[in-house]
Amino acid sequence: MKTMAEEVVIVGGGGAGTYAALRLKELGYDPLVVCKGLIGKSGCSIFAGNLVLSGHMLGTTDAQSEATMEYFTKWWNNFLIDQDYLVKGGSWIEETFYPELDEAGLYFRRDDQGDIVASVGSVRNIAANQQGQSGMLLMDRRRKQFAEKNIRSLEETSVTALLTGSGGEVIGVVALHYPTGERYAITAKAVVLATGHSDRLSTRSTGTREQSADGIALAARAYAEMCNLEIQWWHASDFAYPKTWDRMHVYPNPLVGSTESARMYNADGELFFEQKTDAPVGLAPYATQFKRVGEQVAKGKARLDGGYTTSYAHIPPEVVKEYNYHAKAFEKVGLDVGSDHVESAVSWHCRQGGVHCDPHTMETSVAGLYVAGGIGGHSNGGIGVVSFDGNIVAETIAAKDVSAWAQPELPADQAEAEDGRLAGLLRPVPEGGVTPMRIKNKLRQLMWDKMGFEKTEPGMSEALEVVRSLRQQAEAGMGLKNTTPNFNYGWVDAIDAFNMIDVCELTILSALNRKESRGPFYRTDYPYTDNENWHARNILIPTPDGGVEFRVEPYATPYLEPEFERRDYFDVPW
Repeated sequence: MKTMAEEVVIVGGGGAGTYAALRLKELGYDPLVVCKGLIGKSGCSIFAGNLVLSGHMLGTTDAQSEATMEYFTKWWNNFLIDQDYLVKGGSWIEETFYPELDEAGLYFRRDDQGDIVASVGSVRNIAANQQGQSGMLLMDRRRKQFAEKNIRSLEETSVTALLTGSGGEVIGVVALHYPTGERYAITAKAVVLATGHSDRLSTRSTGTREQSADGIALAARAYAEMCNLEIQWWHASDFAYPKTWDRMHVYPNPLVGSTESARMYNADGELFFEQKTDAPVGLAPYATQFKRVGEQVAKGKARLDGGYTTSYAHIPPEVVKEYNYHAKAFEKVGLDVGSDHVESAVSWHCRQGGVHCDPHTMETSVAGLYVAGGIGGHSNGGIGVVSFDGNIVAETIAAKDVSAWAQPELPADQAEAEDGRLAGLLRPVPEGGVTPMRIKNKLRQLMWDKMGFEKTEPGMSEALEVVRSLRQQAEAGMGLKNTTPNFNYGWVDAIDAFNMIDVCELTILSALNRKESRGPFYRTDYPYTDNENWHARNILIPTPDGGVEFRVEPYATPYLEPEFERRDYFDVPW
């Protein structure tokens, strides 16, 4: 096992992690980024479709600026948000983030006169270069900035455990470089988890293969508090087929360059969702779209995995082709974006909840451990917001002057124990045993079946029992078809499987504790949004005996308050 001593270790190479590293470098630190995939080439941020215009950018009016605040509070976060954090974030995005992107050479889509093209409506957004591509282009730029500024990284390296000191504080990580099989024990004065919020825990998901909820599992094993784990977001109209395109989102959101959006139709050809009618204030009201699909499923006019369609046929095809890269997807399956409908399905998109933190410092309940971006339980993300988190965590660490702190001593017993656990996973499949992919696929099917749109206490309790039985099966009989230590993705899958088991169990427990329905979270046994009791953080605390405890903390409402105390879930527009 190779040992290293660092000031700051950042786990994750997406929007939050890369910005935190860049900002720390500016502040005089030399962070090490450990990335399970490749910097800027995997994770959540490559999926960012567009960029929201905050404040008064590009002619945004006072009314539109106020609508943006309402959108992020109500439609995007379902009131589960620190509103002061939103105000600060909006100002930073306008005054710092977008000017930096322009200076870095990120190309925003412009018209023939050279003006940046924006969407039309209450909440405005822009794209770089076409709608749906902004994240990919931005993260390409981040990768180049890493090279330009000599920011160090360990790529294709999976962090498998957090190291802790005598008081439970986090003092480092253990990691596996899977191309070589080499293990690292790295001490650090601060550890930042920036592993994203898009967990591939369902049969249909927008997450990449790296996303198996590692950060949440790592934090939970260090007994960090969790917040709102049950609030899972979905895309309501992704391509149903081919299966490998379950991330291909047919935007029912306002299109850049148009006043229109895609329309959604049920199996009888009836229009059941259009942005400007159903959610005129929302920019990307995924929860509202998901509700409307759920209503059609209840009527037998759609299925979660297909049976309904989405279409741009009412929009001039040249607009879609010019400003939206999804026109190419239609062409690849033999459809005409100007006239055809595409069969659609829902897919697990991102988790609104995560590791509980102070959104103004990114500190968790465990000393030495910070979060940034979608892994936190404080916001539903967006590439501007997660970059704001990276800025916050960098400035918090610098303000603490951690460079002046003594380097923690390596807890050799913990490092050796984790090294032994990893070596133990590199074993052949025993007779009658299972592969890691078998465990992962069972988990994904279970979460699709029992933690999908309609959730019930009996269904979730059954799911909890199955998850625990899968843990026993994995511990007793999981093995690999190939036991080479080099480029062994089965080995990575084995590590992932236990992370997924841990997080699925915690997610189900958290869902059982929230006794209401809100946003994308729907319980048939509590079919109402309850702002009197559940406009609150649902905080889960892992305990050393393997159990969990809960506490509920109401959100402050300094700017916007929910307009009712309790209402039927389907009557709530957001």
